[in-house]
Amino acid sequence: MGYLVAGNLLKIGLGLLTSALIFRALGPGDVGRLTLTLSVVGLFSIVGEFGLRDAAVNYIARFLPTDAEKAYSVARTLLLSKVFLATLASGVTFFAAGVIAARFYPQAQIADLIRLGAFSLLADGLLGFALVILEAQQNFGAIGILSVLQASVRAGLILAFFLSKNLNLVTLLALESVVPLAAFAYGLRLVPRSCVWLRRPLLEHLSLLFHFTQWIAVAALSSSIMLKLDVLLLSYYFVTAKVGLYAAALTLVNRLDVIKNAVLTTAFPEACRRTQCSDLRAYVFQSLRLTGAATLAVLPLFGVGGWLVVWLYGAAFRAAATAFYPLLAAFLIGLNVEPVAYVLYPLEQPRWIAFNDLAQLVLSLTANLILIPRFGITGAAWGVLLTRIAAALMVAGLVRHFLWRQPSA
Repeated sequence: MGYLVAGNLLKIGLGLLTSALIFRALGPGDVGRLTLTLSVVGLFSIVGEFGLRDAAVNYIARFLPTDAEKAYSVARTLLLSKVFLATLASGVTFFAAGVIAARFYPQAQIADLIRLGAFSLLADGLLGFALVILEAQQNFGAIGILSVLQASVRAGLILAFFLSKNLNLVTLLALESVVPLAAFAYGLRLVPRSCVWLRRPLLEHLSLLFHFTQWIAVAALSSSIMLKLDVLLLSYYFVTAKVGLYAAALTLVNRLDVIKNAVLTTAFPEACRRTQCSDLRAYVFQSLRLTGAATLAVLPLFGVGGWLVVWLYGAAFRAAATAFYPLLAAFLIGLNVEPVAYVLYPLEQPRWIAFNDLAQLVLSLTANLILIPRFGITGAAWGVLLTRIAAALMVAGLVRHFLWRQPSA
């Protein structure tokens, strides 16, 4: 995990630099259009993902120690599935762009931007395949290298565009496809060749993946919509400049995702390898100790968050501070809760995973419809926080039920 931590610390720095350049170059209005475009495109990512990541990591990590060839066969099935689904997602997004833009966001003029962003779904799908294999192998050093490489290339290109005064919505959306494709090409060098050399039967484990995925897909769809609901509804009720202010707070908090991603990347295969309740209980306590320490390190941001927004993005984004603090609190709750929820995978409880995410979607929709029209960006941030609190309570109840109240396995 040390590789991931070191790499993610570098990514935080690069992320802060690139976001500062982007926000200062575009201003609140175009930042709002960019954020809305990426949120709309992101909604279609479920078509390319379909919950396959979780199923693949679960089975590949489980089979590798005892039957490597079966694990590699699952990986080859995943590769073909990802190529087909990611291509389908890009196509659907491209052709639906005009209808979505005209029907829901006519003033934002984002149809062409959505079409350009659609190609990123194929690039992300291919890169996602490489990351699944490395995560299942617990090859965190390679994941760290790939992550830093991707962040460094993106930061270098953004800096070059900024200095040449070519940093705009088109170049930024083009990078969303070019950089992941470059990372995928490099990532193929890190993945075992047996995972990509196709041989018959080509889709041997398709039924295995989709049997597990049928509920995870529901969870992934619910989660995908929920994570973008605040931006989508805010864009529906308010002008893009307001969305740009919210994006400043959201982007600053999202820079901390590199910390959570390091935890989640190591936690998921670790949880999937454990099958005994006693081992899973030990995993829960281990996870909470780790995320508790990370939480303490992040707490000082509650004292300097408003100043940091202005210092990074400029005075035009000063109002974003009101949304920053609830979003930061929501992030810390997720940091502690999400790794614990992974015990539901080895416990073979995909229905409860789906129920949890679906319940969060309903809560998020209700909270945002009540709060956003009345309170704007502050209401959107509080909607996220209230949903995270409810999710934490649900996860705590499920984990307590399956690990402490059920007979030990």
